[in-house]
Amino acid sequence: MQTSVMNDPAIINIGTYTYSRALLIKVRLESEGIPCFLSQTSGSTSEVMLHVNEGDLPDAQKYISLLAQASGTDKEKSIKLLRSVRRILVPIDFSDESEKAARYALKLATFMKADIRLMHAWMPVAAEHFAWGEMYAMQTDIESQIRNAEAEAEERLQLFQQELKLQIKRKKIRGVDVDFDLIRGNASEAISAVAHDYKPGLIVMGTKGKQRFERGFFGSTTLKAISKGKIPVLAIPPSYDESSFEQTKKLLYVTSFDTTDFDSLSRLMAFVRPFNARIYCLHVHQKGSLIVDETRMRTMREHFNQFYKGFQVECGLLESGDVLEGIEHFIQEHKIDVLALTAKKQNLLSQLFEPGLSRKLLFRSSIPLLVFGGVK
Repeated sequence: MQTSVMNDPAIINIGTYTYSRALLIKVRLESEGIPCFLSQTSGSTSEVMLHVNEGDLPDAQKYISLLAQASGTDKEKSIKLLRSVRRILVPIDFSDESEKAARYALKLATFMKADIRLMHAWMPVAAEHFAWGEMYAMQTDIESQIRNAEAEAEERLQLFQQELKLQIKRKKIRGVDVDFDLIRGNASEAISAVAHDYKPGLIVMGTKGKQRFERGFFGSTTLKAISKGKIPVLAIPPSYDESSFEQTKKLLYVTSFDTTDFDSLSRLMAFVRPFNARIYCLHVHQKGSLIVDETRMRTMREHFNQFYKGFQVECGLLESGDVLEGIEHFIQEHKIDVLALTAKKQNLLSQLFEPGLSRKLLFRSSIPLLVFGGVK
């Protein structure tokens, strides 16, 4: 019997760079479909090593060479890619939940030195219905209502933007700005379009709880649009006390021992780096051979020890007959600030809206949930 499904491929160190330079190369390689990650060097706190899978080495070297020779437009494109790591997209529907998510995003941006883009999508349903009417006067009236609705939505966005900017000014926060997009159309298509153009490193969104979720702005259609990309989604539950947020001190990553874990861990480390947070890597053992799961966890631990020496990481197994209860007990006992996991399937929608761990955690969790989409 095979003892592990986590086939850690041969990993090659392709160079040592300053952190900003390594991050620039990393973003460029990942934009070309080449997964890579950073690790601390043993002798320097200002330099990191960049790693890729052995099979990706030729392509990685090619793009690194092109990046070194880049000038003008090409260099500007690369810098824009780097900046995207420090961008947060926050869809807003003016509900308490979405505004709470935006305020959380601002606190997050303070540590990450990230910019925030608020976006609101609106669909004039009545106008679409009556536009085909035979009465010109009615159509004219509807068009007037559309203009008024759009102006009202823009005014509300500006007011909320000003509220966040006032907090930035009052608290003397540097390196953070807030702008917004107002989109007419379907919410999921609008989020997908803005994410494609804005290229955020993170999407922060409010959830509405189990009873209101299907009727809310962030329904299955919206999350389907988000799941098309590989942008991590940070979901803020309605029960979360935003006043308690200062910084992420403890983060729990729940692993199912999937091959996508290594890609998610790379993105996870980029997320926690500004906070110097303690990371717990946990697998809930329910059935099967405990020896097999111990072997798999040993592989995870070795991966952390090899590539993330500068981080505070604890890996372990938790035996529990109920995965959710086991995770919730661990969160309470260790006072976890953020829960993270990877949607095993490439389609994030199927994880969040069909029976499954991500969906249940989304509804039951009282702390932010960071979800990484499955990779190819």
